[in-house]
Amino acid sequence: MDLSVLKDSLFSQAQDMGANLCGIADLTDCTPWIRENYGDLCASFPRAVSISIFFPREIIAEQAVGPTRSYSYFYAAINRQLDSIGFRISNVLQQNGFRAYPVPTSDYRQTHLVPGLQEAVAAGGTGSLPKMQTELMGMFSHRFAASHAGLGWIGKSCHVINPQVGPRLRLTTVLTDALLPPDQPIPNRCGGCTRCRDACPTHAIRGVSFRPEDPPSARIDKDTCYNFLEDLAVVFGQHTCAKCLAACPWGSK
Repeated sequence: MDLSVLKDSLFSQAQDMGANLCGIADLTDCTPWIRENYGDLCASFPRAVSISIFFPREIIAEQAVGPTRSYSYFYAAINRQLDSIGFRISNVLQQNGFRAYPVPTSDYRQTHLVPGLQEAVAAGGTGSLPKMQTELMGMFSHRFAASHAGLGWIGKSCHVINPQVGPRLRLTTVLTDALLPPDQPIPNRCGGCTRCRDACPTHAIRGVSFRPEDPPSARIDKDTCYNFLEDLAVVFGQHTCAKCLAACPWGSK
C-alpha cells in the first residue's frame, strides 16, 4: 500500500473510533535522545503515530475551583478509548507488514528488564529476586511524539498545548517503522504567559519555556507534584488536580 494512502486510512480509522487529532512524528533526528531516555526498542522506530481526544472543556474548567470526580472518571474513560484506538492502529500497521508498538496511554515504565525472570520465578527463586519498581516517567513520551507530529507545542506546564483546545486533551502513541509522511511541528506560542505557573498550588511549575536540550526538571518539579497528588488522594480519594490545565488561556473559550 502507498504510505500516503496508508496514513490517510489510519487517520480515518482513528477518527471513526473517536480521535479528534492525529499526526505523524518523524523521530529519525531524535534517535540518540530516544535511546538514552527510553532504550533501544523505542529508538528502533523512525516514526510515531500521535493520537488525541479532547477533554470536555467544562469539566476542566471546574478544576480551577477544586477537584471533581467527573475529571477522574473521564480521564480514565478517555485513556481506555485511546488505548483501543492505539491497538487498532498498531494492528493495521502490522497487517500491512510493518512493526508497530502501541504505547500504553497512562503507565509508568519499569526500571529495568530482567532476562529469564519467568524461569527464575518458576524455579522457586522469588526470595532472592528484587521486587520490580517503576519510575516517575512513562514508557515513551506521548507529549514528545505529539509535539513532533504537529498536534501542539510543549508548554511551561509540560503539557502539550493545542491551538484549538489548549492542554485540554489526552494523548496516545503508536511507534512504527512504517515511513509514513510526517507532519510539521507547531512553533511554541506560550510567549510570556505564566498562568499555569501561577495556578499551581505547590509552585512545582517553574514558568520556563520548553527547550529540547533542557531536562524536564528545568520546567517542573515532578516529585513535588507527585507527592502533592499523593497527599491530595488521602483527602479526596483521587490523584486529581488539573488547575494548570484550567488556567491555560489557549482553548478556554
